[in-house]
Amino acid sequence: MTKIYPIFILITRILLGLIFIIASIDKIIDPAGFARDISNYHFVPFGFENIIAIILPWLELFIGLGLILGIMVDGASVISGILLVLFIILIFQATIRGFNIDCGCGLKEGELVGWRKIFEDLIFLFGAYFIWNRKVKIFEFKY
Repeated sequence: MTKIYPIFILITRILLGLIFIIASIDKIIDPAGFARDISNYHFVPFGFENIIAIILPWLELFIGLGLILGIMVDGASVISGILLVLFIILIFQATIRGFNIDCGCGLKEGELVGWRKIFEDLIFLFGAYFIWNRKVKIFEFKY
């Protein structure tokens, strides 16, 4: 195993963690706006978008903190992977159905759903997989 591999995993952990933290901030500040973004997908049953808009941003924040601080990295990478698969499915169905809506991801204001967004989330998903599948654990709490 090369010496660069652990550094690559650490950088991936920090970048993915920052992405999840940045994505969570606007959603935590404005849960009503995030609930509207969820509702625009026409995928979640009526009423559940409010519950999701309250819980999901905090989950994203804790995932990001876990990845960056090295706390429960395995769990954070698995949950981030599951969320990314769900995001990809939601964006894909909205794209196929021809929706011209804000993705609601919280990374860039006014970013629309589409193939570019799916590709971006696939890259994040591969990053989560590499973190989960790592052989060397550096800067992680042992418990």
